[in-house]
Amino acid sequence: MGAMIGAAGAQVGARRPGRPRNRGPSAEYTARLAEIVEVAAKVFRERGYDAGSLDDVASELNLRKASLYYYVRSKAELLYLIFDKTITSALDSIEKCLSIQDPRERLAALIRHQVVMVASEPSFFTVFFDQRPRLARNYDSEILAKEKQYLRVYQEAVATAVDNGVLAPMRARYGAQAILGMTSWIYKWFDPDRDDPQAFADACVDMIMAG
Repeated sequence: MGAMIGAAGAQVGARRPGRPRNRGPSAEYTARLAEIVEVAAKVFRERGYDAGSLDDVASELNLRKASLYYYVRSKAELLYLIFDKTITSALDSIEKCLSIQDPRERLAALIRHQVVMVASEPSFFTVFFDQRPRLARNYDSEILAKEKQYLRVYQEAVATAVDNGVLAPMRARYGAQAILGMTSWIYKWFDPDRDDPQAFADACVDMIMAG
């Protein structure tokens, strides 16, 4: 979906290399856009959204700034693409956890999923969590809807775990938010040279399931 947004700024009727008419973005275009989004996430993580610029992103990619406008219309849209990639990937990758039938194992898998996912994409999640106030209002409702969808998965898993005696009685929303808060905070302190995400995930599972 993000790749299609980048095409919105193209002049109607214009024919550009690598973009066959009426066939959607080419594989080369999509791959290049994904690279731009990944580099932008690193730039905004290191410098902050306000200080990081399209010039910085272009420099990291050895591109002219003007070339970026072939893929994105503005820095605000680029931030949106980072947000969308982050939450959409999270929703897509969580599907395998939902096929687990046992309530205890499903909840444990969801806890581990969140820890490992955040640890494996530090740039994306740092921007996602720290730069939320910078997301333009016209993009906010779409991202918020996906966040709510993601939260519901955890709420339903907590509710099912409570119903089956895996967890002590609690409000499912509180339990889900507590789990996501504990597991997401890893982006603040995780050091890949020192820390093991699987070990931290196990610690989270043990603490949550101990009750």
